[in-house]
Amino acid sequence: PLNHVAIIMGGNGRWGVKNKNSRNAGHKAGLKTVEKIIKHSIKNKIKFLTLYAFSTENWKRPDSEIKYLFNLLEVFLKEKIQQLHSNGIKIKILGNKNLSKKLKTLLTYAEKKTSKNKKKKNINNKKIQINLALKYKSKKEILDTIKKLIKYKKKNY
Repeated sequence: PLNHVAIIMGGNGRWGVKNKNSRNAGHKAGLKTVEKIIKHSIKNKIKFLTLYAFSTENWKRPDSEIKYLFNLLEVFLKEKIQQLHSNGIKIKILGNKNLSKKLKTLLTYAEKKTSKNKKKKNINNKKIQINLALKYKSKKEILDTIKKLIKYKKKNY
């Protein structure tokens, strides 16, 4: 069975320019797609979903686009964190958390809020764990992961 799906969230801006004449419209549409992916992952009993959302290379984007992306994340978490928690979804932040104080506080809150579900006898939120990768070094991380998978496969098969 498939237990872990990882998605590099790329191409939303290009899609937005092509279809809506705005990179930000593409990012907003990408967030709606993420919600569909989460529902589909739960339906298919996938235990881990890793979303590579913002790599260190993304700092080369225009400041207005970066600000929009992080604001979009803030709004999403504020609006959806209780729903995610109630649905047994655990949030884990991966990568460098050196972000704005406001966003860092919100991300820390999201991790703590979804780590345990007190209404369900203090058991962990286990339906799915969403790993949100922020400010990660994509090329190095992907290469390191591939190397680990190859080593694991050689050792176990």
